[in-house]
Amino acid sequence: MCNGGRIVHHLKHNLWKNANHLIFVGFQVKGTLGRRLIDGEKHIKLFGQDIVVKAQINTLGGFSAHAGQKELLEWAKAIGGQPQFYLVHGEIEAQQALQCKLQRLGITAKIPAKGDIINL
Repeated sequence: MCNGGRIVHHLKHNLWKNANHLIFVGFQVKGTLGRRLIDGEKHIKLFGQDIVVKAQINTLGGFSAHAGQKELLEWAKAIGGQPQFYLVHGEIEAQQALQCKLQRLGITAKIPAKGDIINL
C-alpha cells in the first residue's frame, strides 16, 4: 500500500523524475498512498517534503496473492466446527459482503473497529 518501509524512500527519491515508471501489481486500498497515486494524485507529502509526481503510474491486474471471496468461503466451510472470524483486511464494503456470506453459512464473522480489543 506504500505506507511504510523501503518503498516510501524509493518513492521519495524517484516519483519526481518523469523518466521513471511505477508499476503496481496488486490491489491498493482506498486512502493508502498507493491508491492515491493510482487515482492520479500529482502532489504528495513524504517525510515532511512535498513531492511532485512526474513518474508514470501503471497497474497490472490479476497478480494479487490474496484469495478471492469464493476461495475464502470454501476455506471457511472446510474448517468445520464453530469457527469465529475477525475480518480485518480490505475495504469495509468487501468486508461486509464477506461477513454476510459467512453468516449465511452459519459462520460467525465480526468486523472489529479500530482500537477494539479481541479477547480469545
